[in-house]
Amino acid sequence: MMSMPRCTLAVLAALVVAACPHTDGAKRKPELSHTHFLLGEDLLRKKQPEGAKRELLKSIELDGENRDAHQLLGMIFFLEGVHKMNLLEQEQCLKGVAAEEQHREANKEFRRAEDYLREALKLAEKDKRVESDVLNTLGNIALHFKRFDDAIGYCRKALDNILYTQRQFALGTLGWAFHQKGDRQSAARELRQAIFHEPKFCVGRYRLAKVYFDDKAIDKAIEELKKVVEDPACPIQEAHQLLGLCLMKRGEAEQARAQFEKCDRMNPKSCVSEECRRYSKLM
Repeated sequence: MMSMPRCTLAVLAALVVAACPHTDGAKRKPELSHTHFLLGEDLLRKKQPEGAKRELLKSIELDGENRDAHQLLGMIFFLEGVHKMNLLEQEQCLKGVAAEEQHREANKEFRRAEDYLREALKLAEKDKRVESDVLNTLGNIALHFKRFDDAIGYCRKALDNILYTQRQFALGTLGWAFHQKGDRQSAARELRQAIFHEPKFCVGRYRLAKVYFDDKAIDKAIEELKKVVEDPACPIQEAHQLLGLCLMKRGEAEQARAQFEKCDRMNPKSCVSEECRRYSKLM
């Protein structure tokens, strides 16, 4: 996974819960459940995710149909999965057994997230609501597990909602799922649409450049990548790496080396940085 927003949520590794517990309908306590949800929301806002999880689990225990509690708990687990993948690939570059263990831990968080978000989606559909943000997050989880058709289905359903205002995110996930499947034509189409909806969508523009690069459309890739690397609001290390590779293809060695050096300086401990140093030495 790459280019997702970094999160600083602490990991509550000892918390092992059965996914989406339900209460007997006769014992539901919606008002008290909502109170615990609000407490969980407040604790998360205060950057106390462990306490937030405890409150949200209590909220679900009191009312298994509390959609908001399922959704927020799922998002916390999702972000903790992202955090663990960042630790694996960006904050450090773990290898061997350590990398395998870290990947397994991230997968646990993503599976927990998926369980709670699916339940939130089911409850939303019961009320005839479309939760496009939940669908897009489920699409990202499916993408992580290489279930590309599932990711495509979730994103298309999210985009069916004409009121969805953050369409670039679902289009970006959809395009990347097509790319991972090997359908570069569909990938480029969806990623161009993502940029059309939000020209400053850096991740979408980087992904479009990657599709062009894999399609050997080097000039098009460079055009997109320059827009990314020249924008201070788009600190994507992989964009510098890819631009360096594109420039190598065009025989522009000095410019390529400059991009690899910028890539390395951005995050020296990451796996991408290791690759950039290797490319720089090869030149």
